Amino acid sequence: MGTSSARRGPTTASWRAAKAAATRYLSPEGGGELNAREVVSRYLAAMEETPGQEDFLAVFRFTRKIAKDLGAFWEEVNLRGWEKSLPERGLAPLAQGPPEVLAQGLSAALAGSGGGLEEAVVRSALASLLRTAVQLKKSPAAAHLVRQFLTTAVALRLALDLGEPLEAAAGGYSRLQDGFSHIKKLIEVNLSEAEGQTEPPATLEHWQGLTGWLWVTEIMAALKAKLGQ
Repeated sequence: MGTSSARRGPTTASWRAAKAAATRYLSPEGGGELNAREVVSRYLAAMEETPGQEDFLAVFRFTRKIAKDLGAFWEEVNLRGWEKSLPERGLAPLAQGPPEVLAQGLSAALAGSGGGLEEAVVRSALASLLRTAVQLKKSPAAAHLVRQFLTTAVALRLALDLGEPLEAAAGGYSRLQDGFSHIKKLIEVNLSEAEGQTEPPATLEHWQGLTGWLWVTEIMAALKAKLGQ
């Protein structure tokens, strides 16, 4: 994954516990005593102690905003089509190009060019997700795509924060990739089952307004409740 030199999490007790869990999870000596759930659980708990942020949801504030914006954009695409949705964002020339070029353009248009860690994770998650989504013959529902985006963003953030102990313990790319795949799948399954009191936004206007924000926020809060300590 190549993440260990890119990011090291803080050094509070919860972060040390998360890093230790990541090490035991992939260490051959660990004998499989630790599963992906405990790694994710300790990681989400550690996120409560991110410097400069008051709680878990604050750590993912920008992620939640872009998830809402992605939902609104995709609802627009499903209603109006690419030919009407792209020109308003200055992306019409990309429609005829390779999917990866369109995905990168959409990622930049939705997430901007901020230089922080969360912004970088969001752009990477968007580009990865949209590269596949723009090629699908049947466009997915906006709520489904938003859940996929949140899964990818949380998993990428975990990979950056815990990349060093995961890589060191794995001892090889295959074991690292397999271990991380289990982590991402766990996040995906629990996010798909994480529902708050609010129904998914039903219209473009709902995605653009408070309904979209509340739904995305409740999904993330429910994920923390299901997997966090």
